[in-house]
Amino acid sequence: MTDPTFHDLITVKRYAAHLADLEPKDRDTRLGTLAEFAEFVGRTPDEMVAEIFNEETRKYRKRGFYSDRVKEFSAALDGPRNRQLFRGNVIRSFFIANGRRIPPEQPDWI
Repeated sequence: MTDPTFHDLITVKRYAAHLADLEPKDRDTRLGTLAEFAEFVGRTPDEMVAEIFNEETRKYRKRGFYSDRVKEFSAALDGPRNRQLFRGNVIRSFFIANGRRIPPEQPDWI
């Protein structure tokens, strides 16, 4: 279960609104995955969105950091590869819902 203040964060509210068309169980699963990732990187979702892009210079920073952490976070799931990719895509969709982008994971064969 996530901390009640987690749902009060502006970036989480924005992401939850992005997920409004999903069933409550699916939405809660995705928000739970986001909470796990935030704990994994030791930052709140608001901090993650704030630090990935420098508003002053209008350039990405720490994009590689988050891309690598998403890959590590996904790989830590003991299960089929498609579930791992889904887990990473949940985090990517969080950033997209908040106006930021992390490149999709490239398969090893590319």
